[in-house]
Amino acid sequence: MQKVANVQQILKQFTWGRVEADGTFADAIMRAYFGVLGAEGYGYWSAPGGNNPHLARPDENTQSTGSPFVIPAAGGYQHGYQLLEEQHLDDASGWRVEKRLIPSLVFGDVREPAIASNGSVVDWDSWYRWRNLPKDSPTALLMHYPLTVYQLLVHVLHVTGPARNSPDARQAVNVHYLGAEVELNMLPLFSELALLLPYTDIKLTFFGPAVHHIVKQAKENSLVMKATRNEPVYTYTGPSSCGKGTLAIYLHGEHENWDPRLPALTNSFPDAIVAPNAGLLSYPAWQFVILYSHVENTPFAVTEYAEQSAEVQRDGFPQIVAAAMPHLSKGMRQEDMANMVRSREYPIELNPFQRPGQRNLGSTRLPNVPNGFTMRVVGGKVDEAKTQKPTLINPEAGVTPISMSPETQDLLSKVEKLSLNSLD
Repeated sequence: MQKVANVQQILKQFTWGRVEADGTFADAIMRAYFGVLGAEGYGYWSAPGGNNPHLARPDENTQSTGSPFVIPAAGGYQHGYQLLEEQHLDDASGWRVEKRLIPSLVFGDVREPAIASNGSVVDWDSWYRWRNLPKDSPTALLMHYPLTVYQLLVHVLHVTGPARNSPDARQAVNVHYLGAEVELNMLPLFSELALLLPYTDIKLTFFGPAVHHIVKQAKENSLVMKATRNEPVYTYTGPSSCGKGTLAIYLHGEHENWDPRLPALTNSFPDAIVAPNAGLLSYPAWQFVILYSHVENTPFAVTEYAEQSAEVQRDGFPQIVAAAMPHLSKGMRQEDMANMVRSREYPIELNPFQRPGQRNLGSTRLPNVPNGFTMRVVGGKVDEAKTQKPTLINPEAGVTPISMSPETQDLLSKVEKLSLNSLD
């Protein structure tokens, strides 16, 4: 039960962080208190409504619970609708709260944060202090999206870091962000990565059905029209005093799902792949990402709502790889085959930048939080070298059949029915 206490402690540090009698956090009530509960027209806070965290279609209504404190399902809502406009929202129109509560991106009469190269930002408390924000600011309820990306890149995958680069040795980091949905309503918030990573140039490409859908709606002079020309839809450069980090956000709208062929076809090979609240065993398309990261040794990390979900997924990875080997091994070098089937560790950790507060899921009492737990699927060279273990399968002897659960067998059978050509 220690994790329950940890999750509650993260919430209780905020003046608005009330734990309800059933252990949950009333996110909708808190949004209503700050006047930011709603769908379209609520800036960065815009959300589709209903009680389903993910829409089956980006423009689909969700069912409402009927509670006065739950956003009603909004007809015609679509993730990223603000990208159909000609300009991004500024701090005031995006956040819609008092100026003193906003983590500003334009520093005129607002004090700039210190350069982050000392690596002191490690949790919500240190980030609020670094950003000179009071604990009554509700911004953590949205900033968990960009700060979770920071956590994955720096502390889970170790592909970059606040003290890694310098004015004379900048680093370019190409990140593929899979499954973006409500994040499309808050692209400027990801500018925080440029402030937290001095002397770093970040290319962040969003993929997913919601991305595909909004790019299809592109109209002349709209922000999203830039995506059709393979231009960034949002850019930001931090102040010189913060290391002048840069961010460029791209939207890949040609396909609904990330495809293993895309890096080669687009000449955009990711330094890291990240996916928030992924549900890796819930959607067959994730199989391609899991296998690609293992084959290419591409750093890949995700977050999950619940630690138990991450553990189930972790147990299924070796079975997924083993089941795919008869198809993948044709033409593979022996050392690549050995790398594929060797035993790996998939560490799961509590995310210090999780969205504060337990979700309201009825009888569920174990921690279940948006971006609650991080899991490394494939790490960088240093991570994998530390955890490398003897190969469990002799590639010269072929692949030894592994007993799989009915759930995994059903999932794999669904994956085999998918055709990559259908994404063309």
